[in-house]
Amino acid sequence: MSDISRRQFLGLSGAVAAVAGLGLVGCGGSGDAAPEGDASGEAALVGSISCSGATSFQPLVEKASDAFCEANPDVSIAISAGGSGQGLSQIAEGSVQIGRSDVYAEEKLEPEQCEGLVDNQVCIVGMGPIVNAEVDVDDLTLDQLKGIFLGQITDWSEVGGTAGTIQVIQREAGSGTRATFEAAVLGGEVAPDSFRPVAEVDSSGTVVEQVAATAGSISYVAFNYMENDGVKALTVDGVEPTQANVESGDFTIWAYEHMYTREDEDESTAAVTKAFIEFMMSEDFAATVVEEGFIPMTDMQVKKDADGNITAA
Repeated sequence: MSDISRRQFLGLSGAVAAVAGLGLVGCGGSGDAAPEGDASGEAALVGSISCSGATSFQPLVEKASDAFCEANPDVSIAISAGGSGQGLSQIAEGSVQIGRSDVYAEEKLEPEQCEGLVDNQVCIVGMGPIVNAEVDVDDLTLDQLKGIFLGQITDWSEVGGTAGTIQVIQREAGSGTRATFEAAVLGGEVAPDSFRPVAEVDSSGTVVEQVAATAGSISYVAFNYMENDGVKALTVDGVEPTQANVESGDFTIWAYEHMYTREDEDESTAAVTKAFIEFMMSEDFAATVVEEGFIPMTDMQVKKDADGNITAA
């Protein structure tokens, strides 16, 4: 479809660096010598890489790693969280081979830090508001959502619900999910210093736990975190947070899932990094992308630039 989905890999990522405390996901490791190649003469993949960053699509990356490493038993992939800011910082400094992010690197890094980075957009993530399951509001307008997260609307009775304080649970600074949500909803406005959310948490999973446990609460998560006990997803301006509505451009809170690499990656890991990202973008893995609540690049009818402008693909 679009030129984005046919993005060429200009080069691939980071200096070889071990990340302390990371678990190896989907490791092979038979202990036998690696084969010289397959029947086609293509060399077998061997090596270990590290991938850190956004929690929103970490489960998808872990599933991809499991399948990829099962097919390539002499490859291991260490996957950690930390948020988009951490993933971008670590790929910029070369301490990981892949930095996951919900936002463009230009939104988080200084221009000089972006030099040498390669933006691999592997899929789309839709995001939207969730509330505690006992909240008796099912839909908010974009303006109402904006008012809540700017601290201007503080009681559920102001948006058609039963009277009660709105408890805002926010993602911490550096979160790509937060940056995407605020860009789409707040439109560049910033909440005053006097506005204090009841909590700022470090991962999508923790958001779900906090919203389920906090009466009158509201926050936001990626689509794949919406179907959990104790929380309820809201429609926005009457539009449901679905894959089809993101694809058409009717639901506007979404982002690319970026897996940043480096042009100057060491030859000892570059082949593994390249092959893993290509696998995530392949038709063979597309069904899993959808099952996990994400949207393949080829299905999008619209596109979004680093400034948040949405246009026809």
